[in-house]
This record gives sequence, C-alpha cells and structure tokens, in this order.
Amino acid sequence: MSKYDPLREHLARLDDVVWAAKLGDLESILGSGLPKSAREHRTWWANSGGSLVHQNAWLDAGWRVERTDLPRDVVVFRRRRISGTSLAVSSRTNAAKLADGGNLRERRLAKEMPALRQPVTVTLRVEWTALGAVHKVPCSTAAIPAGAGVARIVYLDGDQPRSVIIETTNIQPFYRALRLELKAASEGGQEQAQCALWDRLGLNVSDPMEFDLIRAGNAWLLTDGRGRKADLEVDEERGLVAQLLVLQERQAGIPTSFVRL
Repeated sequence: MSKYDPLREHLARLDDVVWAAKLGDLESILGSGLPKSAREHRTWWANSGGSLVHQNAWLDAGWRVERTDLPRDVVVFRRRRISGTSLAVSSRTNAAKLADGGNLRERRLAKEMPALRQPVTVTLRVEWTALGAVHKVPCSTAAIPAGAGVARIVYLDGDQPRSVIIETTNIQPFYRALRLELKAASEGGQEQAQCALWDRLGLNVSDPMEFDLIRAGNAWLLTDGRGRKADLEVDEERGLVAQLLVLQERQAGIPTSFVRL
C-alpha cells in the first residue's frame, strides 16, 4: 500500500471538476506530512507518473495538477475525465431515455450531445495594471482609462490579504467617487462622512489599500488553447472576466468579494 493511496481514494470520490487544495488539507488526508520537496519545488507536482508513486495517486484517479502556488501553500487539481462522476452518470441516463423512447428529433439531438459534452477547458488570462495606493493616487491621473472594465482593490485583514473585484461600466467615475468619499472622510471625520460606496464595497476608509485595473486588450478568453481578447465593453464578457477572476482569487486562498456597479 502506498502512502499516497488515501489521496487517490479521496480524488476518486470527488464529483468536482476542479479542486484547490491547501497543503495542510492534503497532509490531513494522507495522515502524515508532505516531504520538504513538495513545499519547495513545483516539479514535485508534475504529471509525469511512472515510478513516482505520489504523482500516480492523482493520475490513476483521473486527475492532474493544473497549477501550484507554493508561496500560498495551494495546489489546484483538475479532473482529466468526468466519467464516473454523478454528473456523468446522470447525463448518460438521460441520453439513453431519449434514444429509447423519444421521437426522431429527440433521437437526433441525443446523438449530437456526446460530442458537445466532451471536456472543455476555458481559461482566462489577464494582465493587471497597478494604479497604486488609493489614498495617494488622485482621481485626475491619466492612468485611469475611460470606459467599462474590471478593477481590484486589495487590503490587509490582519496579515491576510483580501480583495474586492469590481465590475463597472465606467472605471473613471467609479474611482472618482471613491476618492471623493475618501476626501470627505478625511476632512469631516469618518463618522460624519457619507461613504456609501466604501460601505457597499465593504471597505474601511482608514485602511491602506492598492488599486489594480485591467486595461482594454489585456484580458483574453481561451477555449482549449484557442482564444481572443475579451471585449470589456460587452456586459456578458466583462461579467465573465470578473467572475473568473473572483474564482481564481478564491482558489488561490484569498478571501474575495464581488461587486457590480
């Protein structure tokens, strides 16, 4: 019996497609500590298999390591096949019912569906532009683009970074409103100032925080390796980019909230 069999069994029982695991969680599943190399070297988490019994644990279960974030003690696994999950069983059952008792159009649709249900990898790639500290960068700066976009505000909760992802139809007036409320709080006292936007974002005007944004052309949507630049002026695409960013931050272990303006 391999030390890593409990990990293989755990992965085999999961119905998820993606699993972001903390290294501490993996050690709890294994019932013992990971080797030092697992915390220091990304190559330990490769998908080579062969004589590497720890890699065979996830490969044999039908999973692969998609990425690692060792500074944050996070490893992201992705299922290589969905056969065996409750979702796959349900899909096959429904298709069989249509094929057995449906009319001609139902049978034709059932015939087309297996190809459409093949695993698909949808990937977001973005390049953040750092605007800087909210308390220091004025709203008049030329670095703030006009038009719709996605922004991120990062602050510390104790020693833990937290973030707010903001989807907005116009970044310039959003940042201007943020700064105006900050100015009102600094001049009249935080208790007297009306900081509706800060409250909606769940932020404290006295906390230091950094503001990042995504410029037009700096977000790409890729499906199975083929993609194009996301159009942030289109509501659906901007929303998809924002939601994927929220998911990525949370999988990386960063508590993240989402606000649409």
